[in-house]
Amino acid sequence: MKKAAATTTATDRHARKIALAIAKGRPPAFSSDLDQYLDECPGEIFAALDGASRHTPSEGGDPSLGFGYLFLLQALLERLRYRTDLGYADAAELIMTFQAEVAARAEAGQIDGHVLSYVSGALQQSGIPASPELVAASAKQLVDDKDELSADIADALQGLLQACGDDPFALVAALAESGHAMPEDARCALGSGLALGALPAARAAAVLFLLDSSAAVRRATAAALTQVVSSLSPVDLRRLIAMRNWRPKDECAELDTIIRSARTAGIAYAGWEAGSAETIIGTAVDGAATQAFLLISPAGHKKRISSILTKGHIADAFSGEPETKRQIELAMASAGMNLPSYAVSRSYLDRMLSHGLALTTDRGDASPLGLLQVAETIGGAEWQPALIDFGKALSGMVADLPKTMQDSKAVAAVLRRSDQLAGLEVIELSWFEEDPELAEMVARGRGRARPKLASYLLQSFIARRREKWAELLVRTALWMREAPAEADSCWRELAIVAKAIADGGDLSEIRLMHGVATRTIAALAPDRRMANLS
Repeated sequence: MKKAAATTTATDRHARKIALAIAKGRPPAFSSDLDQYLDECPGEIFAALDGASRHTPSEGGDPSLGFGYLFLLQALLERLRYRTDLGYADAAELIMTFQAEVAARAEAGQIDGHVLSYVSGALQQSGIPASPELVAASAKQLVDDKDELSADIADALQGLLQACGDDPFALVAALAESGHAMPEDARCALGSGLALGALPAARAAAVLFLLDSSAAVRRATAAALTQVVSSLSPVDLRRLIAMRNWRPKDECAELDTIIRSARTAGIAYAGWEAGSAETIIGTAVDGAATQAFLLISPAGHKKRISSILTKGHIADAFSGEPETKRQIELAMASAGMNLPSYAVSRSYLDRMLSHGLALTTDRGDASPLGLLQVAETIGGAEWQPALIDFGKALSGMVADLPKTMQDSKAVAAVLRRSDQLAGLEVIELSWFEEDPELAEMVARGRGRARPKLASYLLQSFIARRREKWAELLVRTALWMREAPAEADSCWRELAIVAKAIADGGDLSEIRLMHGVATRTIAALAPDRRMANLS
């Protein structure tokens, strides 16, 4: 019981810190303490849910504190989703148990529609699909609350549009969060209803539904838009053309039909509005292939921050409201960019995003809607899916190396000291392997001396993933090549290491890879992060 109380106290403490930041008009800030909490206390999703439930407007609680608990809930769920992506069954089971608990509480009348909406939003932001039980509970809540809904849906939609400032991006974002746990057929009906309604702003929102996470919703909305093509605006047409290749290839024909019909109907193409990116900041690439970009754009006398998160594919994108210089500085300071970062070129950003788009569409997904919002903020972007050939990229970098660095003795020296390359001290902390198969392998070899276990991992599991590590080092070298000359980055040495890995070199002779093996053992023996599931 003492352990549970201490953990609950940690949840309350973090929620209060977040609430205090909100009360002072500052965004919540990440810290090493919070990061450790999120990693080690996944079971606290239930405590975060309880805290959020106590502080809803209907309960008369503190809205800022309620948001603090919701922030923790979303962050904890996102860490769990990361682990499910790695194949951990216990993380998937905990997510399933959590959603079943929420559904059961809703059925028992212990939480209302407000809390269900909050949980739906947290799941949506975390990239976790709503479970059938939660969808059913949400559908029942909608039926139970039908008397509270406006009888005139058009008036209700008009009010929602006004609340969003007639901004279709804001409207779709609000509907995505509140409707995440809606049955898919209801979400299809919502997209179709927006398209077929009389309000131009609603049709603009329907166009944005074509980047919904559900293929069924995208197809239903596209079918409805074909019926009202002549009512589309020039801006709608521009957005359709921009997003045409941001969806799976087998869905392109649907947009082609709408675009051709719009042009036949005489709808003009609206050019991109003025915009730019004064600064583009790109982080290093971590061990999970995650890289973040922050873009700062002028907005009158203020500035606007946009962000893009890639995890190989395009994972998220967002463009904020105009803010003062001071607000921008605070937002940058609390952005949670724990990895080193450089100001990067627009061509580098375009290349990385084109690669991310190709990976996104290849897996059958559409790009996140926020990517279109970012493109509009910076005055247009012709981002098209295009995979980077990392073999060619590596060959190009190697060709640019001084001849003295390509000598066999010089290469061997680089490999021997590759664990001491300048600028990698923080980055390489995230360079380790993690998945259930490997965790079992490490557990079985726990009795071995660590150097022997590290060598075994290098020659077995990690060797089978040499292509992944070569690509990661190439991506890191490409990023480091963007650094200013005074940074004296080690991209040349990284290119040499990447080539040795790609060419089948002995990983045990590459000290950087030996570090990957030892960090892997440290991370998985034991794995503390799932120790507090109950």
